[in-house]
Amino acid sequence: MRTVAAVSFLNARPLIEGLADQPGIALRTDVPSRLLELLLGGGADIALAPVIDFQTAPAELCVVPAGAIGSDGPTHTVRVFSRSPLPTLDVVSVDGDSHTSAALLQVVLEALHGRRPELVPLARAAAAGGNPPEAVLLIGDKVVHAENGTAGYPHQLDLGEAWKKLTGLPFVFAAWLARSGEDLGELPRALADCRRRNRRRIPEIVAAHANGWPRELALRYLGEILRYELGERELAAIELFWSRCHALGITERLRPMRLYSKDV
Repeated sequence: MRTVAAVSFLNARPLIEGLADQPGIALRTDVPSRLLELLLGGGADIALAPVIDFQTAPAELCVVPAGAIGSDGPTHTVRVFSRSPLPTLDVVSVDGDSHTSAALLQVVLEALHGRRPELVPLARAAAAGGNPPEAVLLIGDKVVHAENGTAGYPHQLDLGEAWKKLTGLPFVFAAWLARSGEDLGELPRALADCRRRNRRRIPEIVAAHANGWPRELALRYLGEILRYELGERELAAIELFWSRCHALGITERLRPMRLYSKDV
């Protein structure tokens, strides 16, 4: 039995829908920040993990090019909401579910405005009570669910759109990662086949999983906004992102790209 770990957000569904019905595959879902722990602890053979985890993991990993979650421009669901103009930000409350988005926030604000604001956990700001955060980074379904409550945040920035304007490249938030040296057998091919099959099933996925989403937005989000392939441009974007993170001291090391060897 092979165990696949992935996020439970709507954006992962085109990569994982139907996997649990396949013989020999078990699916576990959790928040992005927990997936690396599952992978390294042996709780999963492969994980749809934040790409920054490749650099920060205590053990060497490989990227399995069977699919990814990314965008080639705006994401709609990785956004900064601020009461103050972005060039003046000193503190941003960060959704802790994604390591990659927090790192991308620092890369983008440094490049655009020369700012390195302090990042504090959003949960800590909520627990402290008092006034709402001056600025907040939200990801995933939470952006859609919170949009009606963001009227007091006139300054907004979509991080995928900002990255595309800065680099001309797409951005990859999460990719299939595995422990280096592991033999995954036919699992990479099964994941790639699942991705291709689900690209034709977006309406069914939306009907089953887009709870709380306006239907037309969910269809456009999964069918047009997000990108699920991991080709040459996406791999180049990942390497550039890693390089910028290392240059800013966000990551201590800069491991070279290591791809899983089997062709998918």
